[in-house]
Amino acid sequence: MNMLLIGGPGTISRGTVDALLARGDDVFILARHIAGKAAAYPDVHFIEGDRNDTVALTRALRASHAEHVLDTVCFTPEQARQLHAVLRGNIRQLIVLSTVDVCGYPRSRLPMGELDPARPATPGYAQDKVDIERFLLERFAQEGFPVCIGRPSLSIGPDFCPMLFGDWGFHAIPRIRAGLPLLVPGDGNGLMHVGWSRDVGRMAARMLGDEGTAGKVYTLSAPGPIRRDDYISLFEAAVGKRTERVHVPSDFIAAFPGVAETGTIPHLYRYDMAFSMEAFRRDFPDYVWHPLQEGVEEFVRENDRRDRFADPLTETLEDRIIQGWRALWV
Repeated sequence: MNMLLIGGPGTISRGTVDALLARGDDVFILARHIAGKAAAYPDVHFIEGDRNDTVALTRALRASHAEHVLDTVCFTPEQARQLHAVLRGNIRQLIVLSTVDVCGYPRSRLPMGELDPARPATPGYAQDKVDIERFLLERFAQEGFPVCIGRPSLSIGPDFCPMLFGDWGFHAIPRIRAGLPLLVPGDGNGLMHVGWSRDVGRMAARMLGDEGTAGKVYTLSAPGPIRRDDYISLFEAAVGKRTERVHVPSDFIAAFPGVAETGTIPHLYRYDMAFSMEAFRRDFPDYVWHPLQEGVEEFVRENDRRDRFADPLTETLEDRIIQGWRALWV
């Protein structure tokens, strides 16, 4: 089958592309600045253009002759309306990647199901995704527009590694190697739901071509959540060292000077994250997940290769939080 991806290959969609090619599909990608991407993916048909340009989007649909489309870069309600206008009547399936952030914080229940009642989403990115989902699913309900929503949770990739606070892994890895302490919010038993981005992309590929997904919503992540302390253990195993963990109450972190100004995502340190994967398991019972450890090892390996890890002795906000917490007990 001919598959059209809008955006990519990126953190998640690289896994989608690899899986589609492996099963023999013809893959077309609408993206900007395609020269370097085309060299890295010689078996992909790249179409250069801006997804915000209706003419470019229409041209990509016609050039690919694709009836199955994955949009990884739909971030605004305006883009969703444009997508509907161009694709309506011309496709058999559309998958749009959203986010679990549409569920709001704290979660209304754990594990959180796709149809469980949501709390208000954070204004901006998350609320825009809420509006996108609402518009597209209304189009399904009212006219049968064949859209499906995929909601990735936190995902580990070569350029992004969710940690336990405001560090995307570029400080934590060298700190573990240097034997320096790591800040762990709470008592270490709080839950994170983190997937390996390549695996999440493979999940989207498994959905592409299955027209029974229309009107449905799927969480895309690892098979289950992981305790914060166990998550740190994955990184210790990847570098072959253990380090001290300083458990600090999340309320202390939230109130610490400078934290609010960082824009740090609060669920990384304040709220439990756990999502039901039953919808995906039910509809795709043959899917096999890769261990999350593989994603951690990829992150470490790729950023060692790129020499992107920070100097472990550079003071961070986390250092100051650890010092402030310890000062209370001196």
